[in-house]
Amino acid sequence: MKKYFHIFLFLILIPALYSAQYYNRNTYKTKRHEINFGIGGSSCLTDVGGGDSPENSLFKGNIFGDMPITRSFLFDLNIQSTNFASNFSYLYYLKNKLALRLSLSYAKVSGDDSYSGDFYRMNRGLNFNTHIAEGSGIIEYTLNPEKVGNKYNLKNKFRKKISGRNQKFGVYVFVGFGGFYYDPWGTNKFLNSDTINVGDGQKYRLRELHTEGQGFEGGPEIFSEEVTGKKYSTYSNFAICIPFGFGIKKAFHSNAGIKLEASYRFTNTDYLDDVSTFYYDRNKLKEEMIIHAGEDLANIAYIMSGTQTGAQYDNIGYAQTYDINGDPIYPDGALPDPNLGGTNPYTLVRTFTEAGHERGGPNYDDSYMFLTFSVYKKLTNTPKTMRIANSSSKRKIKASF
Repeated sequence: MKKYFHIFLFLILIPALYSAQYYNRNTYKTKRHEINFGIGGSSCLTDVGGGDSPENSLFKGNIFGDMPITRSFLFDLNIQSTNFASNFSYLYYLKNKLALRLSLSYAKVSGDDSYSGDFYRMNRGLNFNTHIAEGSGIIEYTLNPEKVGNKYNLKNKFRKKISGRNQKFGVYVFVGFGGFYYDPWGTNKFLNSDTINVGDGQKYRLRELHTEGQGFEGGPEIFSEEVTGKKYSTYSNFAICIPFGFGIKKAFHSNAGIKLEASYRFTNTDYLDDVSTFYYDRNKLKEEMIIHAGEDLANIAYIMSGTQTGAQYDNIGYAQTYDINGDPIYPDGALPDPNLGGTNPYTLVRTFTEAGHERGGPNYDDSYMFLTFSVYKKLTNTPKTMRIANSSSKRKIKASF
């Protein structure tokens, strides 16, 4: 009977010992609030820059518009275009591992074709930079909570810790929805078809230059007066983003620690870099801009569009039409060359940036990403004590490394 009594007593004490020794899952209710401050680096995946080799180039399609341009995702990034990022976040823990996060971010992203190793982009010569102000709401889920020291720091009579060491790092993932403001600028540093610098080296706000003929006749359809109901429309300074990513936490103690977080943003705009569709006729652009914005901006837009700049090549063609005298009609600037053979052959000096050629990749919206290091602080809304289960006593918790 004594043997069975000891077994019975042992079984009764097990739950009590377990509850007294291990972490209470409802502890989060005493520390529902958390604030984060972070800084780090930013990059972007747009039509401009990147592609340090032809294999990683944006231009995997035909630049003359016969095939869609494709993008090499993260391999298209360029380290020279890395900029700063900063953020502030407030978290409210709905559950032990689930939190609602409100985040504000401020960053700069940029791209420059001169950093590319691809001929077509280097020849295109576009560049941009923009500051981004973003606000977002995020759901964060903790896969593995961060922990510090030994559970309760309990020791036996020999002063040895009776609770094993906990894992030091926490891991979390997140996804959300937000919006951001951007306003791309570009440096006027273009080369003309004779490789002579025609830019003044100054920075200009690109949106107001309508570089792809936005809102003008023959420009992108989405900005036409028939679609928007107004003249001279262009892309908005505001866009939507979907942030997602993961992070690693390291706690200093139960109320504070550090985080390393990697995040990516899908957006609903392809004009983060002011580049999306095709080269617009620069003479027509200048005429439209004189009417819309004045001669000064018209002259800048004429150059900043990048149309008919860069390297030249000889295009061979054949005249197909004749005048009333029966003589062939050649395009302006064409040089007849009977030595080429065929009927009415000619050569015409052209560039890779002619009006109608692809300037960007309209099938893909732009995106940007952050890598940040931050510190966090949990705000305790009850005394820094924990009530041991099945007991009216209180015992202070001490964390150790």
